[in-house]
Amino acid sequence: MRPIERDLLRFKEIVRGEVKKKAREFLTREELFGQVEGRLVSIPLPQLELPKIVYGEPLGEDLGLGGPGTDSLGPAGHVPVAELELEEFLDLVGEALRLPRLRPKGEGEVTEEAFRYTTIARKGPRGLRHVRRTLKESLKRALIIGEYRSEEPLLVPEREDLRYKAPRSKPRPHAQAVVLFALDVSGSMREEELRLVKTLSFWITLWIKRHFPRLERRYLLHDAEAWEVTEEEFFRAREGGGTRLSSALLLAEEILKRYPESFYNRYLYHFSDGENWQGDTPVALEALRRLLPTLALYGYAQVQGPYGQGRFLEDLREALGKEEGLAATEVKGKEDLPMALRRLLGG
Repeated sequence: MRPIERDLLRFKEIVRGEVKKKAREFLTREELFGQVEGRLVSIPLPQLELPKIVYGEPLGEDLGLGGPGTDSLGPAGHVPVAELELEEFLDLVGEALRLPRLRPKGEGEVTEEAFRYTTIARKGPRGLRHVRRTLKESLKRALIIGEYRSEEPLLVPEREDLRYKAPRSKPRPHAQAVVLFALDVSGSMREEELRLVKTLSFWITLWIKRHFPRLERRYLLHDAEAWEVTEEEFFRAREGGGTRLSSALLLAEEILKRYPESFYNRYLYHFSDGENWQGDTPVALEALRRLLPTLALYGYAQVQGPYGQGRFLEDLREALGKEEGLAATEVKGKEDLPMALRRLLGG
């Protein structure tokens, strides 16, 4: 291995180490939010400046070093950074936080036509000419008509000898998924709770999309009633009023009819402070009993509201805690985000 290759590997290990070390910090870096497609992520790197000795000057005085072996900035006073592809960065964060790998549930696949050059044709572009097959055809023709001379094995292909690589269609399966996010925007949900929801929703989307590139996303808001919104509206909405958790579950059930479980891995995430109208919890639990067998995962995150938490998390665990595909957790602050994220992804 050449020295430059060894240095590159060492540099990559340093970057990986920084990502793993600061994985929890990255969870709340808002500059990452809002873009789920491929991009580069900047990773701040530590840089150690070696002590310098200047002839004629007392050591460490008026040199601007701050002492030997201190952390230093890069050119123009900026912190040195490295850039990673989002997918690679996400894998490192997932490894550091021990996020679970997601596997397709049931079929959850569609097929598309994929073409591989596995056949031979008599016509085609010059760039796809198959030299060996062309020479073979030329040899066969020369042997048949008696032109081949073993003492002078010269082959001159003619038009009829030319052979080309040709594509053959082959169905290729692709796993696909749909994720619905439902958010309680009743009067008891404050800015702080909504920020935690935004963080969780962003990382959940990234992690599911890492496993299912064919991912569709839908967003619901609800207080006493539920309605569908855009992604931007989902994170900016401010409402008020009472809460009926069942309204979001019933609307999600209706929307999911457009995504048959035989073709989609279906994820549903619900965020609330757990306060619910009296008499609505049985309706919500009954809707979940119908939904759970059809979902890859139902995640419920109950955030700490200004007046404490409601009872829905407790009721949910008591009624459906042993059901497969249920992931429920509570979030009191950003220190709970790593554990909550892992649980909501089925870990």
